[in-house]
Amino acid sequence: MHLAVQQGVDKINSFQADTLLPQEIDLELNKAIDKFINLKYGKNNIYGKGFEESQKRIDDLRAVVVDKTIEVKYKEGYLHGTFKYISDELPEDYRYLVKLLGTVCYKKDCSILTTAQQQGLSSFGLDERLTPFKFVQQDDLGVALLDPFNTTKKTKPLVTLQQNYMCGFTNDIFIIKNVKLTYIKNPVKVSLSLDDVNASVDCELAKHTHQEIVDMTINSILEGISDPRYKTQQIELGKNE
Repeated sequence: MHLAVQQGVDKINSFQADTLLPQEIDLELNKAIDKFINLKYGKNNIYGKGFEESQKRIDDLRAVVVDKTIEVKYKEGYLHGTFKYISDELPEDYRYLVKLLGTVCYKKDCSILTTAQQQGLSSFGLDERLTPFKFVQQDDLGVALLDPFNTTKKTKPLVTLQQNYMCGFTNDIFIIKNVKLTYIKNPVKVSLSLDDVNASVDCELAKHTHQEIVDMTINSILEGISDPRYKTQQIELGKNE
């Protein structure tokens, strides 16, 4: 990728880009990788399609889609018989949420849990099930919890995100044991080590994306040096899917 960037920026036999340091190319590559992920996840692209809306979008980001299970703990009573649970901290590499499942515990007859069970101190006699969670906006939360048709339930608990943790809401017949996140992670920073090849860090994204990332990097460098080829390079870059 370094060689491709140098070749793309340099003119034939002009050595215009021979002063680019490996650290500078690393910096531009990492900026391009971040921009690439944002473009492919959202709809701010020429095709107006977001993540998993086409096979190419799925394959573009599949290498940075990961699962992580995090535990939750009892926090406090919340509103009219509902309880607020908070999770352990979100993973350090968390970027964008893709899917949210979780394990809930309840009595088979759906009777009211004891105080110890509600606080997660005892799971004796409780059944477990993996169920999808429903994300709700903060300003809609109070209304949703009071609405008997949209309130939190064991088949679809309500959750919100804030700071570096997740909040889940239950009633007196079930608790949340853990949450399974499927998310897009922040990729590792690429780095070329000239002294020790084993110390270099490769791009995590699928190999078919590398040329697009190189093109974006070249585009950024040409813009930075105000090269007249920037407009031509931008047109070529716009042809990428």
